[in-house]
Amino acid sequence: MSTAMHIGQAGINLLGKNQDVPYDGTYLFTNKRGVAKRAMVMPPDQPVEWVSRYGSITVSQVGKEMPNGGMNEAGLVVEQTTLWQSSYPESSSLPAIGELPWIQLLLDTCAVVQEAIEAASIVRIIQPMSRLHYMVADRAGQCAVIEFLHGKMNVYSGEDLPISVLANTPYLEAVKDLGDGEATMSNVDDDYCRNSMKRFAIAAATVTQPVLSKAEDPLDFMFEVLRAAEREDTAYSLVYDLEKIELHFLSNRYRERKTVRLSELDVSLDSEAMALHLQQSARGDCKDLFVAYNSSINRMIVESFFRDPVLTKAFRWTITEEMIDFVASFPDGYPCIES
Repeated sequence: MSTAMHIGQAGINLLGKNQDVPYDGTYLFTNKRGVAKRAMVMPPDQPVEWVSRYGSITVSQVGKEMPNGGMNEAGLVVEQTTLWQSSYPESSSLPAIGELPWIQLLLDTCAVVQEAIEAASIVRIIQPMSRLHYMVADRAGQCAVIEFLHGKMNVYSGEDLPISVLANTPYLEAVKDLGDGEATMSNVDDDYCRNSMKRFAIAAATVTQPVLSKAEDPLDFMFEVLRAAEREDTAYSLVYDLEKIELHFLSNRYRERKTVRLSELDVSLDSEAMALHLQQSARGDCKDLFVAYNSSINRMIVESFFRDPVLTKAFRWTITEEMIDFVASFPDGYPCIES
């Protein structure tokens, strides 16, 4: 499920996210500049190919290069929430990519929202494990929602984005239902849709408020809103500070707030990729909790996710050991390119 929201007003530029899924194995990964990448898609589709221009930090329950969200060193953030109605373009003339590597592509190659929109328009998502819509925001305070409905990419930004919130309802439908009032939302028969609109309304009441008072700490405020929008299966909560290029987070098992400053992480071509398990008892700066990334760590993450009994039942996966090996080792084949 999940909820995402952006506050961009009077010097405040924060994007908050609750990841709602009954699985709490989650890692942060550093991602380097200057790495040549190729989308993991099956023939006969043509994979997207690119070279990372920006280093980034990503959060993933699935494995490296398959982020649930993240932020790059230019201050671009890409996040997502589930949208089962998503239907992706079928044009075979466009190169193809998965719905999670799509996030990595934008973080690797884009600095601002407009660049991300343009990059998204020249690729297509295929073979999705899940169906998503996306929120993209940048250091200048711009924000956009990108959805794929009826085989078409829809972008909402500026005046077309009156409420910078995503839950699990198509964006225009959520805005309309919110405007129609409580009676409309309470008459929704489906529990999933009703819960989505409940969280959308909680977040919308925040992002449409006047600027925060000077007495309020914006980070505290955003985490309070995320707490109000939590579900029983919320695995973690994130707040991206796009101005400072920092990530603040807490998890369902460890409620102490932790911080990662991207400026303190080495994402240069010659650096060593790093990983950090989100579920740790710590507080404050957690730079020293990162460990060197390797394929064994990634295989553990990939296997744990795809062998989880609750997720397997929900998504009806049939995953072989060979498939797990392939997904886990795929990032090891990316070559570094001299800048």
